[in-house]
Amino acid sequence: MKTATLKYPSADGKTAIRALLWEPDAAEQPEGLETPVGLRYSDVRGIVQVVHGMSEHVVRYAHFAKFLVESGFVVCANDHVGHGESVSDAQDLGHMPARDGAEVLVRDVHALRGIMQARFGSEVPYVMFGHSMGSFITRKYISEHGEGLAAAVLCGTGQQAAALSMAGNALANALARLRGERYKSGLLHSMADGAYSKAVKNPRTDFDWLSTDPAQVDAYINDSECGQMFTVGGYATLTALTGEVVRAESASKVPKVLPLLFIAGGEDPVGDCGRGVRKAAEEYRNAGVQSVETKIYAGMRHEILNEPGRARVMADVEAWLAKQGI
Repeated sequence: MKTATLKYPSADGKTAIRALLWEPDAAEQPEGLETPVGLRYSDVRGIVQVVHGMSEHVVRYAHFAKFLVESGFVVCANDHVGHGESVSDAQDLGHMPARDGAEVLVRDVHALRGIMQARFGSEVPYVMFGHSMGSFITRKYISEHGEGLAAAVLCGTGQQAAALSMAGNALANALARLRGERYKSGLLHSMADGAYSKAVKNPRTDFDWLSTDPAQVDAYINDSECGQMFTVGGYATLTALTGEVVRAESASKVPKVLPLLFIAGGEDPVGDCGRGVRKAAEEYRNAGVQSVETKIYAGMRHEILNEPGRARVMADVEAWLAKQGI
C-alpha cells in the first residue's frame, strides 16, 4: 500500500484541505489518456471515501484503509475545516464557521469525490463511510449528492431530537454574536462531548467513552490534533448539521436504491447505546429507502474501529459491501 497527500481549496474560500489517498502498490496508467492524471487499477473493487468525526483527523483511519486496500479498494479521506492538517494554526483546531459551516463540510467532501472520480473513473463503485460527526455529514451528503453512490456506511451515528439540536444551535449562535465565533464555551461542551464522558461508570479518563481499549484512549489523548474543544462557531455548525439530518425531510431526499448500513457500539452514548441508531435506520426505511441494515456490537463503545474487536467490524463492512455486489 502507498499513501499520497492531496491538497485542494475548501468551500470556505480560505482553507487548504488536506486529503490522503491510500492505494495498492501495483498500478497501471488508464487507457486513452494522453495526459497522465494519476493511476488507475484494472481490478479495483471500488473507492471508499471516509468522512471522519469531531476533533480527530484522517490518519487515525490508516489501519482501516490498509484493510480495505488489501480487500481491493482505493480509500480516500479529507481533514475537515478546523481539523488535522487542514489547519495552518493550532489555535484553529475545533473552529468552523458559524454560518453555512455544514454546507462547507459537505461541499469539501463532494470536492474530494470529484477529484477521485476524475482520477479513477466515474464507473468505479463509490462508497461513503462516515463516522460520528462524519456520519451526520454523510447523512446530509447522501440527501444532496446520493445519486451515483454504490453504498453508504453510517458508523457511530445518532438520532437526537431536532429540537435539542436547534436549542444548542440558538445558544451557539447567540454566544458567537456576543463573544465571537472563536469563543469556547464550557456550557456548550458540557451539553455535547462533556455529557458522553458520564456514560462510563468510574472512568479512568474523560475519553473512556471512545473505546474499551485503554491504549487507544491514551493514543487519542496524546495526539495533539485530537480532543480539542469546539469553538462556538464549531458547535453552531455541528448542531445545525444534526438538527437537519434527523428530520424526515432529509431522509426523504436519499435515493431509494442506495444501500445503507448502520453500525455502532452497544455502549456508544452518541447512539444512545444502539437505540438512537435503530431510530435513525428506521427513519430511512420509513422514507422508502429499500435496503437499510443495522448492526450493533455488544460491549463496544463509540469508536468501533478502535476497539479490541475491530477486525470483526472491518470484516463485516467488507462482507456487506460484497453483498451489495461491490
